[in-house]
Amino acid sequence: MKVPQATFYAKGTGVEIGPAERHAEGRPAEGRILLRFFRLEGGTAAIRFIAEPAEGFELFLKIGRVFREGGRETLIHRFEGSDGEVVTRLTVERYGEAERPGYALTVQRGEEKINVPLSGERFLFAADFLRHLALEQSWTEAVPPAAKG
Repeated sequence: MKVPQATFYAKGTGVEIGPAERHAEGRPAEGRILLRFFRLEGGTAAIRFIAEPAEGFELFLKIGRVFREGGRETLIHRFEGSDGEVVTRLTVERYGEAERPGYALTVQRGEEKINVPLSGERFLFAADFLRHLALEQSWTEAVPPAAKG
């Protein structure tokens, strides 16, 4: 089975974007988008950011806006972990001079931060791939009629 996936590498870091599923007890499975940020050096943990399809589309829009206008945009997730509230920030940004800008996808959770610099073309490709996955992953598993009750 072929799975749509895009992986972007930079100096010592990378981000893998692909489909995911959410499985909650007593509820049907739902489509999600996984952004897995990692370091190329061994022994370090990856940071996973799981987005709903609408958030994937929102990231597509944010990347386009940042590409055209500059600055940075952030998407924040909060959840309760075993050690209390966990906050994860996914930031898309344009930096550098107007004549020669740079772009990046960055994730931060607590003190851990992984920055993946990208060329303008790869930045826009990531945006379009997120838009594609937002549509492809907009699904909920059908519950058979006999199982309803």
